[in-house]
Amino acid sequence: MRIAVGAITRRRPEGLKCLLDSFASMERPEGAAIEFVFCENDDESTISDVVDNFRSEVPEPVQLMLEPKKGIPFARNRVLTAALDQGFDFLTFVDDDEVVRRDWLVNLISAMQARDLDLCGGPVEFERPADQLSPMQEAVFLHKTERSLKRNVRREAGVVAAKDTKLDIYTNNWCVRLDAVRANGLRFDDALRYTGGSDTRFSRQMRGAGARIGWVPSARVCETLPQKRLTLSYYAGRARDQASNDVMIRKHSPLKTWIRVAQRLIDVFINLLTVPVRGRKALVNAGFKLGMATGLMRAAIGLKSGHYAPRRESLHVESQ
Repeated sequence: MRIAVGAITRRRPEGLKCLLDSFASMERPEGAAIEFVFCENDDESTISDVVDNFRSEVPEPVQLMLEPKKGIPFARNRVLTAALDQGFDFLTFVDDDEVVRRDWLVNLISAMQARDLDLCGGPVEFERPADQLSPMQEAVFLHKTERSLKRNVRREAGVVAAKDTKLDIYTNNWCVRLDAVRANGLRFDDALRYTGGSDTRFSRQMRGAGARIGWVPSARVCETLPQKRLTLSYYAGRARDQASNDVMIRKHSPLKTWIRVAQRLIDVFINLLTVPVRGRKALVNAGFKLGMATGLMRAAIGLKSGHYAPRRESLHVESQ
């Protein structure tokens, strides 16, 4: 059994170092041959020293590729194609601002084998940054973590009820059986380079091809959220872009989309009314719902997300 442990990265050297440290200390599945396959999405490499240090700490081979064409799908496809061409059985992905738990890979691969899955994912747990948060940043952090916890609880319940086969699986914690990819000729959609959502589309294409999809609650990774992504404006903007992508990928009808807009605007109004009682929690929820409503409205008139457009790159890379 050959496993390619993959990650893509762009201008996050400190985050990548933390991820690689967690890779170095994680448990290895018994009887598995592991290789690390990384891709830097940039004009020239800036992390070769970080990867070289990691290479000296692990017994497994470590590959570092460069993909100069900007966009997450291009870098993901570079790793995916390498894993396919080199005859690996499984490929995993996590983000370059996360760390994996020690038993992450063991639990991920055990579930793939025990349940004969073609694609699976696991939960992402969020942690505060080291710097002090403002009261509003703290409110955003709590809102985000509470939503994530509820989603993970629902997904775990879906496993128990054998209803996790219809879940969307994201590359922030992801494993695919490469024979299923080979059989269906799938790749990440590079038309979504600036919108985001190429992993969602990939998951849905896998399911449409009859792939067996599952959720692995015990395969956990952790992400420390930076302060600049804990502002209400960023949080609402992210909700806007995800809502817009949801309409595009699910191909919702205009009528259904406008009904959802009305529902979200009612949510905004109700939350604003409760601000005197519930304080920042209600204000953050109102901002989040307004972001969703805005994204739905934009999608209804044919506008797309620009979440990863070059003009917004400073929100996604580490400070220089």
